[in-house]
Amino acid sequence: MTSAPWWKHSVIYQADPRGFDGLHSLATHLDYIHSIGVDALLLTPLSNNVTQAIDPALGTLDDFDEIVRNASQFNIRVLVQLDPHAADLNATSRLWLAHGVAGFYIPGASSAQLAEVRRAASSFAGQRIVISDLASIDAQARGSDASQLVADGRAGTQEKFTASAVRPALEATQQLADQGRSIPLLFSDAPALKRSIERYGDSTHNVEIAKQVATMLLTTRAATMLFYSQELGLTGSTQDDSKVFFDEPKKGQQPAPGSVAAGNASPASLLNWYRQLSALTHSNRTISSGAMMTLNHDDQNVLAWVRKPQAVSPATPAIVVVENLSAQPVTISLKADIQRLRLKGSFLRTVLRSDNAMGGMHLDGMTLPPFGVFIGELRY
Repeated sequence: MTSAPWWKHSVIYQADPRGFDGLHSLATHLDYIHSIGVDALLLTPLSNNVTQAIDPALGTLDDFDEIVRNASQFNIRVLVQLDPHAADLNATSRLWLAHGVAGFYIPGASSAQLAEVRRAASSFAGQRIVISDLASIDAQARGSDASQLVADGRAGTQEKFTASAVRPALEATQQLADQGRSIPLLFSDAPALKRSIERYGDSTHNVEIAKQVATMLLTTRAATMLFYSQELGLTGSTQDDSKVFFDEPKKGQQPAPGSVAAGNASPASLLNWYRQLSALTHSNRTISSGAMMTLNHDDQNVLAWVRKPQAVSPATPAIVVVENLSAQPVTISLKADIQRLRLKGSFLRTVLRSDNAMGGMHLDGMTLPPFGVFIGELRY
């Protein structure tokens, strides 16, 4: 544990141990989770029985301790999800804190419960956090009793992934961040949701659309929560459909579709896109902590926003993110938007793009391919 606020711009990976064949197997695959650029591993509820901490089908407390030990070697914190209806939430939280967890996610908790667990967490050394959800954010206390993060699925769980639906949700998230109470924790996938790649995919551009969702999660002004295997683009609602598959192909054979080996083998894979985005948010201070302004291009179904550092300079330029959410190429001009924000620039130098094209984009007329993503530094 360091003195730096690790959770403020964190990437949290929520995992059901069943998706890794139990806690012991999960402990052996933390190198994979580390490769995604994860700051914390959040485990879904480990037992439905109030008399036991861990369902024996998942493993033992020794297996859990192994996860905590191995995770620390990768500088990954371990969080657990708590049931707000547990008989003694304070005792439960203290049990897990004694086993080295760095915090809790308590969806549906009351203001009093969040404050109670926050006080328990603060009584242990290190930066230990509490994550609430939007249902409790308005009622919770301010200050030291408030949760540090609030899970916010508004932008990532709209019925349709369109600019007119997502942009207002991102603006609402921005308002939450501006309030300075709890930092929003964006997510698009969760245990009770159909996978976002199924909700938004069109069967032809599923990976491209999934890359757009990933970009929205990881380059806006919020922390990020991923749900296991969404980085692999797995579909299906059963445990078997969404298990993370680590087996390497036999010599002369291609990796199984949706496997970790397949994601590793292709530079253009969704897995590697998540890795690039996570690396960007960890290495670029403008992406991690700059101000955010959304741009209204709803009529062209283009989602765009600007990330502005505290002091714009050649060394720390503003960054523009543009997503074409349509199945047709689109040409837009951002010149008026940039001038309105009192920023100087005539073109965008490529930071990351989802297509194979080279070069930057001119503000007067930038053309994006169907379901294309472009991230660029504002230059002049």
